[in-house]
Amino acid sequence: MRLRSWRRCGSWQALATWLLFLLAGCAALPAIDETRLAGSRAIEGRLSVRYKDLARDKEDALSGRFEWTQNADGIELSLLDPLGQTVALIRSDANHSSITFRDGRKVEGATPEALTQETLGWTVPLRGLRAWLDGRPAAGSRAITLDDGRLRQDGWTIRFVREDETKASLPKRIDLSYPGPPAEIEMRLVIDSRSGA
Repeated sequence: MRLRSWRRCGSWQALATWLLFLLAGCAALPAIDETRLAGSRAIEGRLSVRYKDLARDKEDALSGRFEWTQNADGIELSLLDPLGQTVALIRSDANHSSITFRDGRKVEGATPEALTQETLGWTVPLRGLRAWLDGRPAAGSRAITLDDGRLRQDGWTIRFVREDETKASLPKRIDLSYPGPPAEIEMRLVIDSRSGA
């Protein structure tokens, strides 16, 4: 019946014109600029990690605080013990990454993920966190939204606990899990404060 009424009103051409207009409008939207969206900002909160080295069947856990600083030059992530003392400082930009420990030892490499796995025994997904801290998928790799609302990307499963029930609100807690190898990881970040963009 609806099909006949559309045809009777001669609206097929109007519908086609409207669809072309809609598609043209979508095509004109600019690509998402990760740097612009993220901007310069600082985030502080609490961190807990449980991990298991699958090759050695060794488990460990730690907790403390984190400080995230981000600008056009790159990202700095400070990992602090429960007393607020810096345990490790991770720096990363488009071309280089380093991790500096409390005793002054510094290790450099191409990616923060490889560096943290090598030096800490567990991976800090720094590139993904740039977007996940905002409650959205990272650009550049496929992301799947599961039936329960969790996100799966780059081998990680991410659960956002938001300020309210809407997807527009920023997460106040992020639960991450990674099945390995080389390590099975469960990580929780509780965000206490945000400043900047």
